[in-house]
Amino acid sequence: MTTAGSYVSGRGSWRRVWTQTTIGDDCSMLVLRATKKLRDRIGGLPPVDGETSTTLLGDWYANFLPWRPQTAILVNARTLLPVLTPLAPAKGLPGRIAEVIAEALIDQSVPPEIIDAEIEQMKEVRVGPTADRGVVGSMNDFIFLADHRRDGVPDLPQLSKELARVPCGPLFKKHVRPEAELAAFVAAQR
Repeated sequence: MTTAGSYVSGRGSWRRVWTQTTIGDDCSMLVLRATKKLRDRIGGLPPVDGETSTTLLGDWYANFLPWRPQTAILVNARTLLPVLTPLAPAKGLPGRIAEVIAEALIDQSVPPEIIDAEIEQMKEVRVGPTADRGVVGSMNDFIFLADHRRDGVPDLPQLSKELARVPCGPLFKKHVRPEAELAAFVAAQR
């Protein structure tokens, strides 16, 4: 259950009125945590206070790279798996995100039943601000690396796979690389 508040005017002063919204099994949602510049470009509904992703992998973080053509980078908060995808059309990114993530999971050899379960939970995409500076820092590291590797790699999916093999500081006490962290997480779900 999510409790949300709003301010209303009453008797010459402002007071907070609380409403309750129940989030049941039928409310499947992915929260895309994007930088302000990207949020301004892609739009989308923000999450209500307390709403979280119902997907197994949780929230995804996003930013854009001013390449030609412009590119979006998505990074999973739980595994730090990076995914590069064309940004255009920017307003359509929230609607395409399930397909983009599914293709990345297929490239990482995630079992089809896990991918199907993830897609099922992405019926609604909410676009909110970033909330974890560690994930944003890792995303910035991936942007730096991608910027320096993009000329030697034929396409975005291949570059995404290469970035997933890069050791990440936040994963040193776990599985070191995003692809290994994803594989361990998926194995634990089976």
